[in-house]
Amino acid sequence: MAHLAEVVRLVRAGQRFLVSGHANPDGDALGSMLATLHGLRALGKDVVAYDHDPAPRRLAFLPGADAVVTDPKLLDGPFDATFVHDCGDLKLLGDRFPPPSVTGRIVVLDHHATARDFGDLSLRDVKAAAVGIIVARLLDALGVPLSPAIAECLWCSLASDTGWFRYASTDLETMRLATACVEAGAVPWDFARRSEETQPAARLKLMARVFDSLEIVGTTAFLTLSRATLAQSGATTAEAEGLVGYARGLDGIEVGVMFYEKSDGVRVSLRSKGDVDVGAVAELFGGGGHKAAAGCFIAGTLADGRARILQALGQTA
Repeated sequence: MAHLAEVVRLVRAGQRFLVSGHANPDGDALGSMLATLHGLRALGKDVVAYDHDPAPRRLAFLPGADAVVTDPKLLDGPFDATFVHDCGDLKLLGDRFPPPSVTGRIVVLDHHATARDFGDLSLRDVKAAAVGIIVARLLDALGVPLSPAIAECLWCSLASDTGWFRYASTDLETMRLATACVEAGAVPWDFARRSEETQPAARLKLMARVFDSLEIVGTTAFLTLSRATLAQSGATTAEAEGLVGYARGLDGIEVGVMFYEKSDGVRVSLRSKGDVDVGAVAELFGGGGHKAAAGCFIAGTLADGRARILQALGQTA
């Protein structure tokens, strides 16, 4: 575990940096990654953003999102260091993450409670509501003021990982940073309008089919996105993001689970109201996350995944 001062020294000494996040970046990974990009550029550094996948359509408007490189062959390494955001496991970076000869030293900025440390330096705070908070601390230590671009990216990180400031992780530091972002030029309604109020019709069709799959077992609610449903709706997997929250939000439900059928198994997204540690459940299957939000992958059929998750939750159908 690195000290903030050590990472500051690394930045001061270097000139070329790569910033990245986990594959299929969500709002926290993308927002925090781009905030670091703009912050390091403000210091006169040469910075490139890389991810296994492009920015999701609904967040493609973020400043810098259109410049994210997805082909590692286009990276002109070596870099002095690479900053990896919102990733608690090396395998979550995808199968094309560049080698050490390109990345240089790896600095991990993360807040997951269940994590498998990797890299050379790590700024990990499991109490941070979003990785954007850790990025803000680093930029502050580097003397970088919040520009409008940095503020908008940090706002994305905060809003995404706190459920628009509804989750238990939302604390005083979160709200103070949110205030600072607005003061620096982030516009909450504009971000909400562009990220949430421009959904394609295919998403509604997808939601209808997914909600029709609802199954309740005890205090657990299950939703399923089959490959057939995905094809019939004309939507993408990214447009199913956040639907698991509807399962958790049901009266009398403690855990919401959403299954994503893949060709080689089932991706599982878990959400808890707090009494059940779904991070520990996900860790049983090689995944991880937080107490109230986690994910994992289970090889096999949908039926296999359902049975194994039920068993892990201590319930029976």
